[in-house]
Amino acid sequence: MTARSSRAGAPLALAVALLLPLNLELLLRIVAPVGALPERREELYGFLSLAALLLVLLTRTVPPLRPQRRALGLAAFAYGAYHALLAVQHVLQGDPSNLLFLNRDTQASIWAGTVALAGLLPLALTSFPAAQRRLGRRWKTLHRAGPWLTLLSALHTAWAGVHFGLAPLRWTAVLLLALSVALFLIRPRTPQRRIPS
Repeated sequence: MTARSSRAGAPLALAVALLLPLNLELLLRIVAPVGALPERREELYGFLSLAALLLVLLTRTVPPLRPQRRALGLAAFAYGAYHALLAVQHVLQGDPSNLLFLNRDTQASIWAGTVALAGLLPLALTSFPAAQRRLGRRWKTLHRAGPWLTLLSALHTAWAGVHFGLAPLRWTAVLLLALSVALFLIRPRTPQRRIPS
């Protein structure tokens, strides 16, 4: 297998890997008896969404991942949308107005996730070459919101997600510190322009 053919197969392998959790979910829905699925599976898709968003950020500094950036971003949006659907079904019992009965911290975390997902929608819809051509420079401006939406998604995860025994404030502090390092300290190196002398 040549290097070129292995690179050509990478997007297909990534697509299969990214779709595997959704395919397993569909298989479980068909095969498993009613009520056998875990109650908190929406958290799984929330974590998958955040992991994909963090991988998109990682592509800024790891050049071999750069060609997979679109697939990772679209997977992050798909996982996030499915996570939101499951959360509305299980946390809010299918009625978004039930949000009013949750405590203020939980409401704030849900709003952070909602804003992050709503912000990812235009990025997902414009992540294709035709949209890039049509939007021109505005496309790049729009997609610069990606790291900030990732930060908001991480904040949602820290507030609402599984805390592994840590207080939400500590989770938030750890995630914000890690994302700050990823966003601001590990910037991709851009070639220096030579000024003609």
